[in-house]
Amino acid sequence: MTAASPPRPLPLLSLLAGVGLALGALAPRTADAQAMIVMSDLCEDPAAVFDYQWARANHGVAAAFLMRDNGTVAPIEGAAQQGLPAYPQLYVAAHGGPNLISHMSHDQFAAALRRAHPATPQSVFFAVCSAGKGPDSLLKKLNGAYCDGISRLNGGVVACALTGNGQASLVGAQYNIHVRQSDDALYEKILDNIEAKWRGDYPGQRGRSYVQVCQGLIRTDGYDPAALAEFMTTVYDQFRQPSVDPQRSTNYLDLVKLNVGGQPLAICGADPTGNGRPTACP
Repeated sequence: MTAASPPRPLPLLSLLAGVGLALGALAPRTADAQAMIVMSDLCEDPAAVFDYQWARANHGVAAAFLMRDNGTVAPIEGAAQQGLPAYPQLYVAAHGGPNLISHMSHDQFAAALRRAHPATPQSVFFAVCSAGKGPDSLLKKLNGAYCDGISRLNGGVVACALTGNGQASLVGAQYNIHVRQSDDALYEKILDNIEAKWRGDYPGQRGRSYVQVCQGLIRTDGYDPAALAEFMTTVYDQFRQPSVDPQRSTNYLDLVKLNVGGQPLAICGADPTGNGRPTACP
């Protein structure tokens, strides 16, 4: 999520980007291999694409997977032959709200991830608004699905946003809660521009919007991971174009720049700080 807005069902709460999407099946080389999971609300706005790029630029994420609303998981790019179970450190990009992540309940998501990734992850980072909101947060539900064995979980207790503090860059940007905008009016204008562009024609496909193209690509029938990866590359390129007139900008990095301040996400788990002491999830 990245725009500091109410926690869902508003689209566009997530921003992240940097580095191009490289296709290929790269096997993880170390025990701390990391992967990103995007969900069906990938099709609602450019947010999840930028989340993935932010995770690549700042945290070494090298693989992306799609989790559909029925809980099935499919590779998008960079996936090891073993699939999602090869990755002990996970990042999840989606919109969220009370008991909701994308179009799934917290319980549904926890059960789906447990099926797709039977071994207990080392860490799970949620770029998901309200993932840490108690008393039965998504963090708590997921950790419970793994017998409270996940070492570290992160997530916002309210709406979260990628915070640039004046820098239009994903490198060094931080996910925070209680973020404010340095220029509220400009922020809302750029957000409106982005939403309008998303509803408009996808490049090279007159009469078909980004939404429609994406929805076709994530379907189970005829699923083509390379085609979805190409779509994500196009979204990343199209929504980071610089604009001479800020009032006409559709650049997500301009939103990141306007997000300032805030407080860190909630952290919990079996050993979140490495001192051998568990921290209960909210």
